[in-house]
Amino acid sequence: MSFLTIQNLQKSFGPTRVVKDFNLAVEKGEFISLLGPSGCGKTTVLRMVAGFETPTSGSIRIDGKDVTGLRPNQRNIGMVFQAYALFPNLTVAQNVGFGLKVKGAPSAEIAKRVLEMLELIGLPDLGGRYPFQLSGGQQQRVALARALAPKPQVLLLDEPLSALDAKVRVSLRNEIRTIQKELGITTIFVTHDQEEALSMSDRIVVMHAGIADQVGTPFEIYNSPATRFVAGFVGTLNTMEAEVLDPASGRVRLAGTEVILHRALPAGKVTLGLRPEAISLGQNGQDTALTGTIRSVDFLGSVIRLRAELGGQIIAFDTFNNSLTSPPQVGETVVLGLRAADLLVIGD
Repeated sequence: MSFLTIQNLQKSFGPTRVVKDFNLAVEKGEFISLLGPSGCGKTTVLRMVAGFETPTSGSIRIDGKDVTGLRPNQRNIGMVFQAYALFPNLTVAQNVGFGLKVKGAPSAEIAKRVLEMLELIGLPDLGGRYPFQLSGGQQQRVALARALAPKPQVLLLDEPLSALDAKVRVSLRNEIRTIQKELGITTIFVTHDQEEALSMSDRIVVMHAGIADQVGTPFEIYNSPATRFVAGFVGTLNTMEAEVLDPASGRVRLAGTEVILHRALPAGKVTLGLRPEAISLGQNGQDTALTGTIRSVDFLGSVIRLRAELGGQIIAFDTFNNSLTSPPQVGETVVLGLRAADLLVIGD
């Protein structure tokens, strides 16, 4: 049995269904990201697991126990919010130990646990400071330590990095993942940032309009998107229309070139997806070559981003910057190489 089980979860606010029949089974120690745009229902799911929202229907079980009807303080859950939510009148140490104090833990036990947590988050000497004396990254570390101090069964993270600058976000997400692995705590992380989800997660739940469009590992989500929404939302994807010439073998005409996909296709036209990194300048041993015209060249430092027009369709691809080789110029005709196996058939 899974450690955290969410079954047929639904939530409506008046006539609006925000979460529609959401199901998820999480193993003990797993790091799950709920990824999706604003309004997709991911934070509502998290709040129902925490007990801050009551499901319209469905159930939530933690370690075999039904917690659907329990209040937040009756669930052994730690939560880290986007806005830190530290108590400004309490020191760092008092903030970290707050949950244990509410539970009535002995002072000696609280003091010991607070020291452990401050060591864990790399702030062992800042226990006497107040939140206003800390940077944003330090405040979020303290919020994480406060959530972990009571030894919760499940850790919930509601976009905890979105208020931080880019460099601090990268550093802190690595620290969070390291701490999560060290403690082996079951974690659900809400984010709209694809890079965060792809780099941190054991599995990702891509949410759209109140449902889970796809659940899978980062590798599966990125390389084998199950729906058009997932394909377009996760990463950068070129989409191209192709005419199906032979539905049985998957032979299509793409930008004036016949390509065999070796999979059954519907008759008529299909939409194909192709990641920019699957395209090379020149055929370079790839099994498919397409001819196009360069429409834009953007220098981005280590890479050069190019856009080419192929049969009236624009696709983007990157090539590494080489100081000894000039990139193609706008208007230049080029040959682009790719593998037919990298072409994704985009469904609904």
